[in-house]
Amino acid sequence: MPRLVLALDQGTTGSTAAFFDADTLTLVANTKVEFPQIYPKPGWVEHSPDAIWNSVVKAIQGASEFLKERGSYQMTDLIAVGITNQRETIIAWDRLTGETAGTAIVWQDRRTAKSCDTLKRNTKLRKEVLKKTGLVCDPYFSGSKIKWMNENYSKCKAFAKRGTLLTGTVDSYLIYKLTGGKSAVTDDTNASRTMLYNLRSGTYDKELLQLFGVKESFLPEIRPSAGLFGVTLSVPGIPNGIPITGCLGDQQAALFGHDALKKGEGKITYGTGAFLLMNTGKDLSTSDNGMLTTVAYSEKGSRAFAFEGSAFIAGAAIQFLRDNFHWFKSAPESDALAVSVPRDPNLTFIPALAGLGAPFWNPEAKGVLFGLTRGTKKAQIIRAVLESIALQNVQILKLMESSLKQRIRRLGVDGGAAKSDFLMQFQADTVRVVLQRLQTTEITALGGAKIALRGLGEFPKNINLTEKTFKPKISPKEANLIVSAWNKAASAVDVFYKS
Repeated sequence: MPRLVLALDQGTTGSTAAFFDADTLTLVANTKVEFPQIYPKPGWVEHSPDAIWNSVVKAIQGASEFLKERGSYQMTDLIAVGITNQRETIIAWDRLTGETAGTAIVWQDRRTAKSCDTLKRNTKLRKEVLKKTGLVCDPYFSGSKIKWMNENYSKCKAFAKRGTLLTGTVDSYLIYKLTGGKSAVTDDTNASRTMLYNLRSGTYDKELLQLFGVKESFLPEIRPSAGLFGVTLSVPGIPNGIPITGCLGDQQAALFGHDALKKGEGKITYGTGAFLLMNTGKDLSTSDNGMLTTVAYSEKGSRAFAFEGSAFIAGAAIQFLRDNFHWFKSAPESDALAVSVPRDPNLTFIPALAGLGAPFWNPEAKGVLFGLTRGTKKAQIIRAVLESIALQNVQILKLMESSLKQRIRRLGVDGGAAKSDFLMQFQADTVRVVLQRLQTTEITALGGAKIALRGLGEFPKNINLTEKTFKPKISPKEANLIVSAWNKAASAVDVFYKS
């Protein structure tokens, strides 16, 4: 008898509903529905909670219709639901009525940058926050966003006065809606991105709650990533009583989707930016070298951790060349141009088009192209830009290896830019690790489905899902020369824009 698991992948620009065969992990039906972005002021990014929820409902309905058309599966085959989501984005609502207090503040939002800079300048406090949370003091994370909401949304104040305020990441809002308001819960991976979660205790930290002026009673209950979060109630397209048995932040879901569940295994997701996670197992260590520490996933009585590094620009660098200079019309065309000329070893691009992410965390940095001469060709510039996407990842991964004191064992790759064979080969050459690219493009949703099955007590593994592997082809000496030149250039840009 066929069995289905539904993964709901709620992302920054849209929501995906994906049905997977529970036994083969084959994707059998999926639909993505986008929703509007809101930019009320420079540096501010918001979403409508209603638009998020409506996109989820429409995605479920669309995938369900496709499932019916196929005829091989029925909704009665559905055994579980898994959630994966954009992580640090915050929503506030009334626990009793479901009324929202205002727009969601998105992870990209920078409105609390000044208050975070104030915290960062307090060296003792900065180190204490890093030790407890594994995070740097940055508006990227949820704590300062929640504080801002509580101070500026009148409905937050009204709900708090009534004792009914709930403030949580997107997963907790979705679970609340999916269960008809019965469950107000989150998981360890999402809680670990709030800057209110103590990595060592696995609970909200009282001192951090006080620092950001947040009452624990107004936050969702923290549960293991694999386990019961509630059951569906009155959700269009889904039968009542389907258990929600898994929840992971989107980057952790991608790690799970790649089966990178052992210490030293990792993944790179190439989206607008690049997100790198390396599994550190049960070893909990924080490092003041620009790397973040986060919960990779959790089960009852057990948590696995990960190092995380983020590069703000990855696929966006390709879009930058396409849209600003019109040098090519598509990403595959950029690949062809990049390999059409010999590599110029003196040409180095630093893709700080939105600041420098890990390990520098310099939001003021700007993109710089080093090594231009009168003989520089357009195709060589394109190649330098593509190479920069990989080289910033090498710097991050080497810091992770140094902190973990072991080599990376395996890297899964996914996302739009991972489709580029040229870029993936260059990544393998420079990081000196075998890369594994899977057949499915829905890696995050796959992770959501797998954590839901894990919550049912099953241990799903990827079987014959590998599409291609990339092994290093150049010599270690050649790779070191390329990486050293890029690191030197990146450090120079960081210093210049800090002066």
